[in-house]
Amino acid sequence: MNSPGWRPSFHYYSKWTALFGAVISIVLMFLFTWWAALVTLCIIFFLFGYVNYNKPKINWGSSVQAGTYNMALSYSVSLTNVEDHVKNFRPQCLVLTGPPNQRPALVDFVGCFTKHVSLMICGDIVMEQDRKTQPNNTSDVLVKWLNKRKVRSFYTPFSGDNLRTGVHHLLQASGLGKLKPNTLVLGFKANWRDSAPDTIEDYINTIYDSFDSNYCLCILRMMDGLDVTADLDFQVNDGFEADEPEEPVEHDDQQSNDEDPAADMSDEDNSDQIKTVFQNDQGKKTIDVYWIADDGGLTLLVPYLLTRRKRWRRCKVRVFIVGDEQNEEEGRKEMIALLKRFRLDVNDVIVMTDSEKRPQAKSLTRFVDSVAPFRLYDEQQEGVSVQELRQNAPWKISDKEFEVFRLKSERKIRLNEIIRKNSQHTALVLVSLPVPHRDCPSALYMAWLDTLTCGLHCPAVLIRGNQQNVLTFYCQ
Repeated sequence: MNSPGWRPSFHYYSKWTALFGAVISIVLMFLFTWWAALVTLCIIFFLFGYVNYNKPKINWGSSVQAGTYNMALSYSVSLTNVEDHVKNFRPQCLVLTGPPNQRPALVDFVGCFTKHVSLMICGDIVMEQDRKTQPNNTSDVLVKWLNKRKVRSFYTPFSGDNLRTGVHHLLQASGLGKLKPNTLVLGFKANWRDSAPDTIEDYINTIYDSFDSNYCLCILRMMDGLDVTADLDFQVNDGFEADEPEEPVEHDDQQSNDEDPAADMSDEDNSDQIKTVFQNDQGKKTIDVYWIADDGGLTLLVPYLLTRRKRWRRCKVRVFIVGDEQNEEEGRKEMIALLKRFRLDVNDVIVMTDSEKRPQAKSLTRFVDSVAPFRLYDEQQEGVSVQELRQNAPWKISDKEFEVFRLKSERKIRLNEIIRKNSQHTALVLVSLPVPHRDCPSALYMAWLDTLTCGLHCPAVLIRGNQQNVLTFYCQ
């Protein structure tokens, strides 16, 4: 009953009898010929060290493996009896990487603040039409890729008719007990202007579903870097079309599925281990946080966790907040005092007093041009109602909706101008993700996300907590 494995044991076996017999045998060896016994033990220890060092790819069926499983199971079950506390909060991330080797920047970014600290699961939504053609060893190959990259993460493939369906089920099914994700991380859909309308709807509805499931959300956008999918000659998942942006944009933002991920992947060949910006030493750059709204503290927690890593340790965190000229100094001091109470070593706080100004004409024109293909222009079409136009194009923006959200659109455009002015060459930019409205068309919301993060030469993260407190100054 106490055996760590399920293997049957001898009827008269006793571990204490076996230990007594082993000790007696060693004693008798030294009593008969001490030097031969000493040589024998040296040979045994040498062989054990050699095998342990080389770690041959052989499954011995060791009882140590069974013991490790029992310990992990016991600790996981015991966690369910522990009540959640804000001081023990950690971002446990479900990362929509697709096959992780195709989105290494997404893997490395999350690995920077979860390694040795928190849970990370790489989710891969496999379309039904691709599931039958996928090799049986795909999961093993991708897990080996993660291990070779020294990323502590699980890999979870999930079949779905489309992205939203797969993610919706993955949000509910991922994790075990307290080891359950609370943060969804995905890449920015850079090719949204050229994508099929239903894929934009899926993308935005995935964001809705994450908030409905009480998840925090991070969207990573890479403005420069490697097109990993093109370099490794992978086939793009039908859930997302190939990304062909007009400006240099990192292609770590679209999830795709690999029909043959085992190709070009071997233990001896490191051609698939493409280096990303998150693997570089960031030096004395800055991490800029644009804290537009209080989301529970996740926007401040992530940069703090990053600066605990060796590559990011010398980076300085700057916090940008919204304020007015009359109370600029007072607002800055209050924010610094709040950060000190959170025990965050941040002294560089900048108050954005010009965030309410009207954006420049060229920025407005650029935004209007970007959403022009998605507008109905219903007021210019006489005798046709909006409902009739919406039957053929439900994702498009009516003239009334465009006017209703004009002020919010201008604020996003103005904030982008401020970001480009202050954070052009920082190590990382984090911006509060605007809360999606159900009555806001998906194309318009997608344009907001695009506008907030466009024109930068560094990685940008749109981040939003679930209003759960993740930082505290009142609990000792």
